[in-house]
Order: sequence, then structure tokens, then C-alpha cells
Amino acid sequence: MITENDKIADVLTKYPHLKERLIQRSSKFANLNNPIVFNVIGKFAQIKDIAKNTGENLEELLFFLNQYRGG
Repeated sequence: MITENDKIADVLTKYPHLKERLIQRSSKFANLNNPIVFNVIGKFAQIKDIAKNTGENLEELLFFLNQYRGG
């Protein structure tokens, strides 16, 4: 299960298909395609940080990620 304390890089390494799902969900996630941003920020930013910085509701984002983590 993906939690608010998981790092975005860890989540997307384990579930790489979620990157495209997030970008489809909102253009605010387009920076995930930028390798510099992803490599620097992704290693430190937790899901709760991503939600805050994109204006996403944390609970809705977690539901979304967990709903699609299987593929």
C-alpha cells in the first residue's frame, strides 16, 4: 500500500506505470518527466509533499495511486 510518507521516486520505481497515470490526471505532474527534477526532488519528496505542492487532496491522491498501482 502506498502511504503519504512514501517517497515519490520509490513509488514510481516500483510502479513505473503510475507516472503516466499521474500526468494524465493533471498537467501539474508533468515535471515527473524531467529527469533532473525527478532525480533531485523525487528522492526526498514524499507523497504528502507532492499533494501539497500540486494542490491535490492527499486522500484522493493516495486513493488514486493505490487504485492503479496494480497496473
